[in-house]
Amino acid sequence: PESVISIGNEAFVYCDSLTSVTIPESVTSIGNYAFYHCRSLTSIEVLENNAAYASENGVLFNKTKTTLILYPTGKTDENYTIPNSVTSIGNDAFSYCSSLTSVIIPESVISIGNDAFSFCSSLTSVTIGNSVTSIGNSAFYYCDKLTSVIIPESVISIGKRTFFFCRSLTSVTIPESVISIGNEAFVYCDSLTSVTIPESVTSIGTSAFSSCNSLTSVTIPESVTSIEAYTFFSCNSLTSVTIPENVTSIGEYAFNYCSSLTSVINLNPTPQVINPNVFREVAIGKIALSVPAESVEAYEATTVWQNFGKITAYMPSATNILAITNAIYTYLDPATESLRIIGLTAPTQVSITDINGKTLLQQTIKGEENIFVGHLPQGIYLIRVNGETTKIIKTF
Repeated sequence: PESVISIGNEAFVYCDSLTSVTIPESVTSIGNYAFYHCRSLTSIEVLENNAAYASENGVLFNKTKTTLILYPTGKTDENYTIPNSVTSIGNDAFSYCSSLTSVIIPESVISIGNDAFSFCSSLTSVTIGNSVTSIGNSAFYYCDKLTSVIIPESVISIGKRTFFFCRSLTSVTIPESVISIGNEAFVYCDSLTSVTIPESVTSIGTSAFSSCNSLTSVTIPESVTSIEAYTFFSCNSLTSVTIPENVTSIGEYAFNYCSSLTSVINLNPTPQVINPNVFREVAIGKIALSVPAESVEAYEATTVWQNFGKITAYMPSATNILAITNAIYTYLDPATESLRIIGLTAPTQVSITDINGKTLLQQTIKGEENIFVGHLPQGIYLIRVNGETTKIIKTF
């Protein structure tokens, strides 16, 4: 009635048979979860002269329609395009909307609230506009039919449990703008086979990819300095992992139950001191461990790492590597656009020629120094070191 000026928190929560609500001009505040899980609610109407709220096609907004507050749970529309006036999607705005199959989020939207689309059990497609900078905690929690999401380059953080239990999600594109992936962000994404984590990411939360049972390989970017506890817990299809040189700590159970692991590459020259539970329930005695050439002995003397079946010097991709002698290797590193030579113990002249023998670069290096080759086009080159010549292919 007109006498009401506020509707409190959880006022009508779980009113399963409530089908419509009319909010009078007098109401100036509506509490959190006021109409939460009202499964039959199809329409919220706000009378025109209300100073705080507005409605459009049964959807509740603030007065200026810049915040979408609530899309009624019982609406039967399969598709919905959020109006261009909206800049933020409120917490739980679409929670439990079981009929929705697709949502278009316009360029005007900057933030997606916590639990915004949680338990949207029919949602298969979401288009996120290029202005969104943050995706809230549990935003797509239990959207178990969601198959793919393209996160725009405007997003800088993916919240806690954002895609928790999105069991049909097969691909995720994480843009270079993202700097943090929250705790449990992709837990139980059973269909996710691969994830590319960009160099912009500096932190990956606890259990971020736990129980992603179809994930087969992961390369963690060099920007990451620690792998948190349970990050890849029970990823039982994971066969290989590359740990960058900047990672100084690995949390407990990070690779627990990764029973298919056959290869681990650890690029840190200094072996991390880790708890035995990092690789609990993993037969590390049968796994090959590749480490920097100068660090093989250090890993062989460090707890846990020393228990791996075979510890060898790391060699990058086969197309970019060739042995010059039994002790010297050369490879092209796309990450630094450099030629690197492993195994030199004294100042040595290195020359690079094209396939016709024309000298393109000549340089004396001391030990394992990088030689920048980013200015050279893709193609076949001849590398001459210590009187021996070998061919190498530049693919970047």
